[in-house]
Amino acid sequence: MIDIGGAWNPGTPTRSLYHFKLLIMLCETFGFHLAQDFYWWNPSRLPTPAEWVTVRRIRVKDAIDAVWWFSKTPWPKASNRRVLQPYSKSMRELLKKGYRAKKRPSGHDISDKFAVDNGAAIPPNLIAIPNTESNSYYLRYCQERGITPHPARYPAALPEYFIRMLTDEGDRVLDPFAGSRVTGEVCERLQRRWLCVELVEEYLLGARGRFERTGGPEPETKAASDEDDTYYRMPHPGILWNGATDEPLSADGGKTRRVSADPARNSGQTAPFRPSSSRPAPLLDLLEAEAEPATPAKPSRDQSSRQ
Repeated sequence: MIDIGGAWNPGTPTRSLYHFKLLIMLCETFGFHLAQDFYWWNPSRLPTPAEWVTVRRIRVKDAIDAVWWFSKTPWPKASNRRVLQPYSKSMRELLKKGYRAKKRPSGHDISDKFAVDNGAAIPPNLIAIPNTESNSYYLRYCQERGITPHPARYPAALPEYFIRMLTDEGDRVLDPFAGSRVTGEVCERLQRRWLCVELVEEYLLGARGRFERTGGPEPETKAASDEDDTYYRMPHPGILWNGATDEPLSADGGKTRRVSADPARNSGQTAPFRPSSSRPAPLLDLLEAEAEPATPAKPSRDQSSRQ
């Protein structure tokens, strides 16, 4: 598994192709197989790079990492039964009311097997995990000992997803960019053998806190409960669309910084959205967007190693 993160080309609002070139090289030059591509969506990621997203407003928030699953054979061992998800509310209702097997307008022929209750749903290759660690035992351990914590840590649920799906108890897991040894902590909980490699000694000193706490490694898996507590929702893209009254696009693609009459736009802040009075009145209060501050900054490369 490789999550190399994305990167922006210096000075321009364009993306680097490095991780795609790496993908092709590993397959075509070194003989690996791309078993599947996954995408880690971090709902809590800040709107960056600020210069392109919140200042010039010519790109949207970059909130996903591509995670490549490579294998040495086209048939690596795996089971999606280990990473099943609860049925959504709509699916539970469908199973309760029943489903009439028929051909869909798309041409797919949905059989009566679709209405079989298998207990849980097969997940998509989009993994929603916020990265909001702020008061974990690891951070407290580092703070108490004056150790600089690793600045780009994965949420433990990310490696756990693949360790559960692709390995058995007793298998060995290698993490060549160990960081704070999140992978090792997960392996301890799941009874896998593990080997981690890290060049920065201070990160290894801080990583001891993941294994010295009373009671063993700290679990991060969220127990299934109410759907509102376990699902991350993404709004329909058209929620705030309001006719065809948009401002004209900049002819130079935003290359020239514009001075706006709205101070919030010049400062990089997000101006409140004010819908047209032609929109039904009951929706006006619901569609008032909150202003969120943003500091202008030069484009920067994303963190390429999050452990």
